[in-house]
Amino acid sequence: MEQRQFGRLKLYGPHPLDRDSDGHLKYPMSAVFPAYETMIVGSGLHVNLAFDFITALGEERGHPLNEEEQFKIYEDLVALILRGNHVVIRSNPDSMEHSFLAAELLEEIIPADMIRFTGRRDPKVRQAFKLRGGSWKMAPRFFTMEEVKKQIKLSLVSVGTLNRYYYKMESGGRLMTYQQFANIRDSLVNFQEFKSRICEVVDLYCRRNKQFVRELDFFMINHEKFDIAPMVKLSDYLKNCTSWGDEERKQAAYLYDDALSCFRNAVAPDFLRDDPENPLWRTYIYSELNDIPPTEESILGMSDEFKMNINWLPGCRIIEGRVVMDRQAEEPVVKLLEDFFRFYGQLDYINLGRVMQSQNPKRAAVRYREVFIAVLKQKDSEVEQIRILRKARRDTPYYLNRGFSLAQAKRLAGGYIQYTVDRREILSLLGVNTPPINYLSRPEEIPGIGLVNVGFFDRSYIKGLATDKIPDYYYENKNFVIAKSALLGEQAGLNLIVGRSDPDTGEIFFGDGDEILIFENDNHVPKNLVLADFTGAFADVAHPLGKFIPFYVRYISGMLARIRVEGMNKQGKIEVGNLFIESMRKRIERTREMLNAQSTVRGMIAEMLKEREVEVNPIMIKWEKALRRLHDLKLESFIDKMREELYRTMD
Repeated sequence: MEQRQFGRLKLYGPHPLDRDSDGHLKYPMSAVFPAYETMIVGSGLHVNLAFDFITALGEERGHPLNEEEQFKIYEDLVALILRGNHVVIRSNPDSMEHSFLAAELLEEIIPADMIRFTGRRDPKVRQAFKLRGGSWKMAPRFFTMEEVKKQIKLSLVSVGTLNRYYYKMESGGRLMTYQQFANIRDSLVNFQEFKSRICEVVDLYCRRNKQFVRELDFFMINHEKFDIAPMVKLSDYLKNCTSWGDEERKQAAYLYDDALSCFRNAVAPDFLRDDPENPLWRTYIYSELNDIPPTEESILGMSDEFKMNINWLPGCRIIEGRVVMDRQAEEPVVKLLEDFFRFYGQLDYINLGRVMQSQNPKRAAVRYREVFIAVLKQKDSEVEQIRILRKARRDTPYYLNRGFSLAQAKRLAGGYIQYTVDRREILSLLGVNTPPINYLSRPEEIPGIGLVNVGFFDRSYIKGLATDKIPDYYYENKNFVIAKSALLGEQAGLNLIVGRSDPDTGEIFFGDGDEILIFENDNHVPKNLVLADFTGAFADVAHPLGKFIPFYVRYISGMLARIRVEGMNKQGKIEVGNLFIESMRKRIERTREMLNAQSTVRGMIAEMLKEREVEVNPIMIKWEKALRRLHDLKLESFIDKMREELYRTMD
């Protein structure tokens, strides 16, 4: 076996970064032995690589290794998977320092930014990386559909026959799909090939790796319907075959069909064919390969839309209060992290990730702002925080790009920040449940001008269900339908008053993901609602409120069309729609009372806004227009028109 030295690391076998004709890493498996400062590269099982190293070491020493020496090598083994553009270390939750030693050795031969780790679902592994500011080093997630399909294709491996399995990086196990097992039929004409393929399946299924995971399992089987016995019976028959004539082949085909039928009966129709173009098959196979349950919230407890959509970034480690930036950290990330320390003070750890795709595709098609997720813990605090940072829409670069001088741009950007904060404070005083916001920034170099601050609004992550991400099965629950209608109706009343809409297009913002349903004891019936993002508040305070009736009626009609409550007829759905409208009416009426001429809330808002510079912060003008419009609204007539419009759409 070829041997080479790379700094401290001794390499057995081919170079781990050798690539095939398609540009993919050529050898899928490797192992590092930190105590021996050794790496071995090849294919097949990791245990076989360890055996190859034991053999090679014995030849070097001139005698076979004894049992104790062999055991020590097996215990020292750190498994690697070489895939795509990464070399992935299989983490050992009970000995992460051992895994980190392997990573340090790997840097002698592999660039650090190619090295990743498995184990992101294991609390011990996650904690080890959080404390090192290294969440980005755990096994990467692939964010676009094309990247997911590519990773599924790259996960296909063989062991010793023509069989193809999907390799699970996290656990080291393999998955065999129904289609892959069905493909074995092509080998019936060749006894040795057919026998080796069937026996390999049964053998791998009966073996477990170092993590006590089956070396092979079957994809998407219903365990109550599946039985391995027909495959074992076929394997035993083939092992005992002394000839391969027509009778033997016929019997083998009969036993194979029995095993195939058992497999088929245990798998749902969507999973009988390997089809990366089928969203259901693609999602489940990718989730299985990476140990991500398809319907479970992501590791941090975030909702499903963030799953496989956060690119964790190189950042920093905090060692005894001293911040050490990662060598791979991007300069803009470093600058943003520095502002985190300025604002939050001393931290135990912080991990920063970039949201790759907008949570609201409709708005992203027009305008997408950079969004980050930060996971941090302040020193002397027991609480871990998850924060969402969204790039300020109108910061200094925004105005510079529109021809303003640097001084003017800074002044206008400062006004926009105050305008945003003021809108949130008004909503809060009106009783809207919306989280407080902070303002962070990072300097960026603009040619011909110099360093200019780029701003981000920072708020806490809200755990709940976004109104545009509600699965259909929720609408089978009458209690959910009623609770949602009441909560959204009340929110719609406030939404109408403050004119939440796109300032450029006039499109109304409501029910498209900014509102989060909050659940308590009953996971299917919401108890509260949070307006997580108040984008567009006070954008339209000019048009009469009656102009917006068609939009809200369309929203109600769309909601009613999704209802699948058993036994609920058209009249029942109309009653749900009326509940929405009545909740909306009550909220408008209550807000009017809250804002009468002598009210405390109105006085507090007036006091807060009286010093605002209207040239850069128009909130005072907008607030007065919103008040006047609310005062002029003929509420009962407005509500009657809504009901009439709803009844007409239901006919």
